[in-house]
Amino acid sequence: MSLGIDPVVQIAARVLLTLLFLGTAVHKMRDLRTTAEITSSYLRSFGLPGWPPLAAVVTVGLIGAELAAAGLCAVYPSGAAAAGLVAGLLGLYALGMAVSVLRGIAPEDCGCSWAGTVGQPAGWALVLRNLVLIAVGLLLAPEAAARPLGFADYAGAFSLGLFAIAMYATADVLIANHGLLREGTA
Repeated sequence: MSLGIDPVVQIAARVLLTLLFLGTAVHKMRDLRTTAEITSSYLRSFGLPGWPPLAAVVTVGLIGAELAAAGLCAVYPSGAAAAGLVAGLLGLYALGMAVSVLRGIAPEDCGCSWAGTVGQPAGWALVLRNLVLIAVGLLLAPEAAARPLGFADYAGAFSLGLFAIAMYATADVLIANHGLLREGTA
């Protein structure tokens, strides 16, 4: 008998990931040209051609996958599918950033910050952030423990999910401004 994950934890993870992927997709759609340029940079870091038409196709595919991830996270029961798509996208993004950093060709804008920051360079903090988000996404894979949920459970889950997205946005801004913060103390 599997105890499963508490459904409140899964609902909170769903709220966080739904908002996260909706935010990233909208961020990318607001400036498709810049997003395609960033995608082109990542393609080159993998040793692929950074041709604008290829970058545009990949960009549209990534946006579609992010919208699909948001949809799967929002819809119950989509646990394994949501977890797989979330882990796959975040893993691909983490790998892209890691490879570009290791090769010394990290883009000056990771293309991933939507919380009010611009020009956030790809770096190890973002790779780590994505690994943490993968762990959160994998919470959706197992079946939730069977127990009745009341109003307080749903309210707590949604509040926790909203708190988590606020913490994500805060971390995003801190990571983006790390260099400025360090310069200010020197």
